[in-house]
Amino acid sequence: MVSFADVQVQICEQLSEKLGEQVEPDQVGCESIKLAREEINYKGINTSLLPDWVLIHMFIYGDWAGYAVVNLKQTKLYGLGTFCFNDEPFSNEEGK
Repeated sequence: MVSFADVQVQICEQLSEKLGEQVEPDQVGCESIKLAREEINYKGINTSLLPDWVLIHMFIYGDWAGYAVVNLKQTKLYGLGTFCFNDEPFSNEEGK
């Protein structure tokens, strides 16, 4: 099981490292959404490896966000990362 809480802790650790300040789970806004594979275009996520439907967990902290891509049963983690909204987090190529 890929628990939401475990993913949130990992994202907070990544954000803390990038920002040089401690980011706690209660400081981030959270949202989860079910998306079709072809709707995913984060850099570093190969959509050809994803099932038809996935859950995206988003965590927002200031100008930064973290995301996790998991299957609907939340048993497999396909990708985890962070990005700044001032940067371009999305791929220009579909499925890459």
